[in-house]
Amino acid sequence: MYDKHEPSALFHSLHHAHKRRVAEEQALRGVGDLGAPMLLLSLFYAETAGEQWSQRDVARTLRLSPATVAVSLKTLERDGYVDRTADERDQRRNRVTLTDKGRTAVGLCGESFRAVDEGMLSGFTPAEKAQLTGFFRRMIDNLGGAEEPPFCPPGKECDP
Repeated sequence: MYDKHEPSALFHSLHHAHKRRVAEEQALRGVGDLGAPMLLLSLFYAETAGEQWSQRDVARTLRLSPATVAVSLKTLERDGYVDRTADERDQRRNRVTLTDKGRTAVGLCGESFRAVDEGMLSGFTPAEKAQLTGFFRRMIDNLGGAEEPPFCPPGKECDP
């Protein structure tokens, strides 16, 4: 039998507590309806790098199915966070861009993540934070290697 104090059980609890707190912080900032903050963050970093992504690029970068991305983008487009336009060179592909509302939401999401991190890591020394980061990286490596961060444009080399 697996014990509730085992690392995987604790990690699962941490993940859900973190997700709940981020949702609360987003609601406080008026972006509680935003169901896909990582998608917006990815688009923001692509835009910052001078990239314009297709739906397929988003799916590949976030390691989500194209169908999942299509549903999320439909909601984000309906709510005014993104625009989708047909690619001029290939009409079968949609290009996805942030709207001004989407860029504002990225900033508010960043504030939410920072507030949650600050509370979650309260009382940790800088050395402990660095050690924790090192542990996370080792666990990722032990599970098959570090993947690119979700904000890294496809085909680009990104710093860990």
